[in-house]
Amino acid sequence: MRVLIVGEGKSGTTALLRSVAAALEGPAESFEPVDLGAVDLRPDTLVVKKLLTNWTDDEASHLDRFDRVVLIVRDPRDRLISHVLYDAYNRAGDLRPGQRDRWLGLLERKIAPAPHIPVVKLLDVWWQMTGADLLGAHIRSMQRINAFYVQYRDRLHLTRYEDYVDGEFDRLSDHLGLRLEPGTVRDSERRVARRSGHGDWRHWFNRTDVTVFRPITAKWLKRFGYDPADWDLATEPSIDAATSLEYVRSLLEAVPPPPDPVSEVSP
Repeated sequence: MRVLIVGEGKSGTTALLRSVAAALEGPAESFEPVDLGAVDLRPDTLVVKKLLTNWTDDEASHLDRFDRVVLIVRDPRDRLISHVLYDAYNRAGDLRPGQRDRWLGLLERKIAPAPHIPVVKLLDVWWQMTGADLLGAHIRSMQRINAFYVQYRDRLHLTRYEDYVDGEFDRLSDHLGLRLEPGTVRDSERRVARRSGHGDWRHWFNRTDVTVFRPITAKWLKRFGYDPADWDLATEPSIDAATSLEYVRSLLEAVPPPPDPVSEVSP
């Protein structure tokens, strides 16, 4: 069997790849190919994980070479939190020690019982420091998922990250004809795994965030089976330091900061 797993980053694609690969018992694998056309699709047993970030319409010609195509989606509010935290790894090589300290300090304030800093404040500070527009990127990400689903919905099976982490594998297992179990992420992939839960956004968001994100996500949530009216926030917000502040600290420590600029001395 050849299986193609498609999704956006931080949506459970790696864990699902590991579950499917384990059920197939040693298939050939391709992890995040830039172009499906460059993947050897000849093996009879194959699992490919493809991110929509670099999906092109030309790659649709390869869909029929897979026995099963699975699109995995995740609540965009939770996925945004994951992106805000993980982007520290993507930008670490450009962040000087003072910027790193500023970001960690802001996260430390965020996870404290008070004050409850809105997520939009984190996005704004990150943009000021790095130039990365995570909100704009997140909106484009939702648009990519929606467009892919609309165009290829007759050729794929839709599953949700929340069902996966809750161990609700029945529908997906029946579709694949495999007995799925939680996947074990490899050491080389471990930094992408953070918490393997859902609903964190209820602790991270405040009313300001609801005002911003509710109109942005309403149609998307409804289309993919989430309740667009459910914006209940935690009455006593609690954010785990190990999967937020310390997680980001470990990502930053994995990449050295840029070298100090060398001052030019006039002769």
